[in-house]
Amino acid sequence: MPAKITINIDKTAGKSRILEACDQALTDLRDPIIDDINRHVPISGGISQDGGGGDLRESAKLHSDQEAQAGKLTIRWDTPYAQYQHGGLVMHGSPKNRTYGPDELHYTNSMARKEWDNYAKQQYGDEWGAQIDKRMTRYL
Repeated sequence: MPAKITINIDKTAGKSRILEACDQALTDLRDPIIDDINRHVPISGGISQDGGGGDLRESAKLHSDQEAQAGKLTIRWDTPYAQYQHGGLVMHGSPKNRTYGPDELHYTNSMARKEWDNYAKQQYGDEWGAQIDKRMTRYL
């Protein structure tokens, strides 16, 4: 008679452990990811940074999630002008009657771009993924 063995794997516990490791890895990389993206965020007003203000850049560290949860970490730029800077369109009118474009903004920092988050994801996304994978293995 052949020998027989049954192995049961607790998939729920395994998924939970993987998700926790992912959250820890994302949380570890929060500030480096923000720094990478901020290389491409326009500088205007606020405290002196790289020849101009840094309040838009600083807002990401203040208003973004401090820790990842359920595999998600949201990074936010939250200043009164963040939306139009992100869209790259010149703002016209008053706060009550505002329109954007069609003229595009011209940034003084040569690395700044509209939709800086999407640009940075294209530039650094593979590296971020590799760093997350590497860090996750530490937590598993």
